[in-house]
Amino acid sequence: MERKYTERLSQARVSRICQIINAELFQQEAFLQQGLTARMLAERNGISMQDISAVCAEYFGGSFAMLLQRLRVRKVCRMLSSREYERVSCENIGLRCGFSSRQSLYNAFRRQKGMTPEGYRQKNLNNNEKNSNTDDSSTVDG
Repeated sequence: MERKYTERLSQARVSRICQIINAELFQQEAFLQQGLTARMLAERNGISMQDISAVCAEYFGGSFAMLLQRLRVRKVCRMLSSREYERVSCENIGLRCGFSSRQSLYNAFRRQKGMTPEGYRQKNLNNNEKNSNTDDSSTVDG
């Protein structure tokens, strides 16, 4: 039986690759960069694309592209739920979050959230409004 590719890597190498992915994608939000690829990340950090792909599959639950999509959709959700961005179109938010087009945003969003970005925005802004109205009324009464 063939071993997983990550089993062929030293634990130090796996840790280094996880640190690179964590630093670049989670801390520096490099996922916001349109067109970012595993190859670009690998070249920038002097590691192989195959190593990045293997570590993503093993430790982040899918391909590098899937990880980027999850992070981008998460960021889109935060922005759609914020009054600060309520006048910014969903397409514009998607582009700011690294999606290359409206269609790629909608496809990823539907796959992950089961609804359109507009539907998500309406649901969450309404929920936020209801929660703040509840909070306001309890303050007035109390």
